Amino acid sequence: MKFICPSQIIQTAIAKAINSNFEILLEPREISINLCYPKYDCHYTSTIALAISKRLGVDAWLIAEAIAQACSQNLQISSQWQLQAFGKGWLNISLREQYLYENLQDLDRWHPDGIDYHDGFWQKNNALNSILLDPEPMLQYAYARCSALMRLAGRENIDPTQYIYQAAKDISNSVMPISMITLGWMEPLEVSLFLQNLATAEFLDLTNQDSLITEKSPVASKLARSLTTAFLNFYDHCRIFGVSQEIALRRLLLIKVTQKLMLAIASPEIHYAMYL
Repeated sequence: MKFICPSQIIQTAIAKAINSNFEILLEPREISINLCYPKYDCHYTSTIALAISKRLGVDAWLIAEAIAQACSQNLQISSQWQLQAFGKGWLNISLREQYLYENLQDLDRWHPDGIDYHDGFWQKNNALNSILLDPEPMLQYAYARCSALMRLAGRENIDPTQYIYQAAKDISNSVMPISMITLGWMEPLEVSLFLQNLATAEFLDLTNQDSLITEKSPVASKLARSLTTAFLNFYDHCRIFGVSQEIALRRLLLIKVTQKLMLAIASPEIHYAMYL
């Protein structure tokens, strides 16, 4: 399946709202959407209202408020995102809980180029014949921890993906969102890890991996470190086993996605060892 970046959807909606309210035609990619969680009480923020305020001769806060109101009238967007004007004209953007889980499950189903799923783990299918490079120690440690946790889940016969999809079939006629039944509410460190996974996936989806995912790609390297840091914070503070079933399944699904994206964002020369 093709992964559709949530940021592209909201950028398109904001661009349409600006054109509808102020008759300015902007390309969606011109609208900056920046990850700001957990520093702010939202997932993303945009300064587009500040950027076009002088051009329009309209106060930035009024522009941001008009965008938020227009997007709230779009039923698809309002069911997925919450937008709010803030401060001097920032636009605060949050994923709704159900949409957050839908994207987590989409990330689980997504198959990035260059890797395949074998024996319960994601593995590279394009390893170079030349000498392979070891990753940075912190990245290698995080990857090995992900692999170890998934091996332990396998020994315990825990498959979060299978459980979630079976639950979806069992309660297909329920009016309650599937994510609320199967996984419960994410805690802040889980949300931070998910958002870093999402940022990594968006980069992979929007770039040509063959030409850009190399050890010389500063964006890829930065994303890999950010993903690793988010995982280690999560690993240090969030128990995986010895908790309720819904918490264990939710966290194992996050770990499964993290292991996949750590591998996908690495350059072809990088060789991750599954064991330390």
